[in-house]
Amino acid sequence: MWKFSHEEIIDAQPEVVFELISDLPNYQNWNPFVISASGPSELGGVISGKAVLGRFTSSYRHKIFEYVPNAALCWRDFGFLSLLFCGQRCRYLEARGDKTHFKCELEITGLLSGLVNLIFGNALRGGVVAEAKAIMSECEKIVALWQR
Repeated sequence: MWKFSHEEIIDAQPEVVFELISDLPNYQNWNPFVISASGPSELGGVISGKAVLGRFTSSYRHKIFEYVPNAALCWRDFGFLSLLFCGQRCRYLEARGDKTHFKCELEITGLLSGLVNLIFGNALRGGVVAEAKAIMSECEKIVALWQR
């Protein structure tokens, strides 16, 4: 098992951030890591999509296991391969005045988690950071438009 965590302070309220991260079909317009996502954004929803892992693009199916509006969105792999390795990613939001403390936690478990880290660890960590920076940028653009 291995874990990675990344945090940002976003100059937007949690409602703005949650709206962005729960609008799965819109990922293709702003997200450099998860370049497509579809499925119901709700507890138990099955999400399908594609993620960029360095030079590769990987298809995935995840199931949402925690969905708390304006506070948490978490999903994990499921299916046959999850018996060998299972990725789980949680994004947590916490209001801090007029800003949001954003935290993303990635955890890979299973018999082949070490191999996943060796082959894709840097790409996964880089993707999480790139996505967090894109969330911050996109939310701050939205807030700037509202303030005009």
